[in-house]
Amino acid sequence: MRKLPRFSTAARLALTVFLVYVTHFASNVVRETYLAITLGEHLSVRVDEYMGLHPDLFQIPGRGAYINNNPGASMLGAIPYAIARPALAMLFRARPDLISPKPAAAYNDPRPNRTKFLNASRERGLDVKLGLAAAITQAGLMAPLGALAAVVLFWFLRARLGDERRALWLSLLYAFGTPIFFRSAFLNQNAIVTHCTLIAFVLLASERSDPREQAGTAWPPSNRALAGAGAMLGLALLCDYSGAALIVAFGFWTLARGWQRAGAVAGVRDTAWLAAGALGPVLFLLWYQWAAFGNPFFPAQRYMTATQYSGRGWNGMSLPAASLLWGNLFDLRYGLFAFCPMLIAAFAAPFVQRRTRVVSSAELTLIFVACAALWLFSSANQYAFLQWNTGVRYMVPAAPLLFLALVPVLLRCGPLLRYLIVVPTVVISWSVAMAREDVPTSLMHILLGGFELPFLTVLSKTASAGYAPFLATTGVSPLPIFLLLGVTIWLIWRRHAVQHGALRYATATTDDRP
Repeated sequence: MRKLPRFSTAARLALTVFLVYVTHFASNVVRETYLAITLGEHLSVRVDEYMGLHPDLFQIPGRGAYINNNPGASMLGAIPYAIARPALAMLFRARPDLISPKPAAAYNDPRPNRTKFLNASRERGLDVKLGLAAAITQAGLMAPLGALAAVVLFWFLRARLGDERRALWLSLLYAFGTPIFFRSAFLNQNAIVTHCTLIAFVLLASERSDPREQAGTAWPPSNRALAGAGAMLGLALLCDYSGAALIVAFGFWTLARGWQRAGAVAGVRDTAWLAAGALGPVLFLLWYQWAAFGNPFFPAQRYMTATQYSGRGWNGMSLPAASLLWGNLFDLRYGLFAFCPMLIAAFAAPFVQRRTRVVSSAELTLIFVACAALWLFSSANQYAFLQWNTGVRYMVPAAPLLFLALVPVLLRCGPLLRYLIVVPTVVISWSVAMAREDVPTSLMHILLGGFELPFLTVLSKTASAGYAPFLATTGVSPLPIFLLLGVTIWLIWRRHAVQHGALRYATATTDDRP
């Protein structure tokens, strides 16, 4: 009998991350979901059918209804939705009651807007359709992208460290110990911007002519790598305007790096390749704004219904607010370091990176400059005040950059200090991924109430609406699902030998071993 091919470490890592992310699916129907549906069904950028279901859908007289954000995440989410559409059509033909109007029902949650949304969608017969669309876009886009990001980081760290096992554990820590875990539970533009940021950095930093060279000493990357990094940054902008801060930071760093290497002409050439890669997504964004709003140069925020924050500055953009400068980092409801405290240790990287050779001084400069640019942009964005009810969002794209700076710090720490840095963060990360509240509330939910899974929590709250009536009286423990997940992951990794130290480069030091 012919043996089945062995899965590589990268393939096992991808499958593990995918399964864990899908298990923690949250049935949030966000504004991007509506555009993903209309694109997947009609190739239309209008969301007229769904007006009134979400506060970030607005109508322009004579032009139709649109979402109050950039379209990139919806365009990507439309791909799995369009693929699944024939299966959905068969389901709804067999069960027309699923898309029929339904009477009002109670939602067991103290927040009235959730009951309002439930009944508005039930009245139009859209409740099941929207829930399935949320599941399809998460399992078909967000979970695979999260798995891909973990693999990209694994490949990068394996090349830099020369140690497969260490690269694997660090990649798992990134996947489950940073806010990308929390943000990958549903269709989310901030998570996609995060993946684009990671891939852009890797493309700019990973190419070296000789693996024994110190990290980052060979410059420039190939024209293809520069253009690829630009395309990722352009895609980030297509998903969210916070990508503009990253484009500026990466662009100036590329210009300075090339100038330092071979003069101004080389710097301009390298930056031109980066800009050429970004041009396609940027033109796509301009086309969308022209098709939707009649003007390619103004964002959706210019046309949306006025809010408390849209009048501040220019369509909600002003000078950085002191409260947001603090809150985006430390607020327990949405601060990056509140959700991922281990990233604070990344600022020790300049003092240890020379001994570990994971990132060069030039790459650390890019990391901190890009994070600072994102921080200032997010603190100037007055809509960031709304993060209190959604958790960490705007600063999530800084997570992969700071994580890369954190790696040499973790490698230089002793075991006890490493556990003190990592374990609390992993506990917080998993807790907020399960409970989906702010940090203190999530910890309270899990430590006092036991494990949760977001989709089971929602089903139990809607049990009286008839979706899963047996949950109203008995409830369903997530423990059997976690047990099945654990057994599956054990089978994935069973008898798989991960190389430790065998790939170590000749120039790597021995004092960076944990």
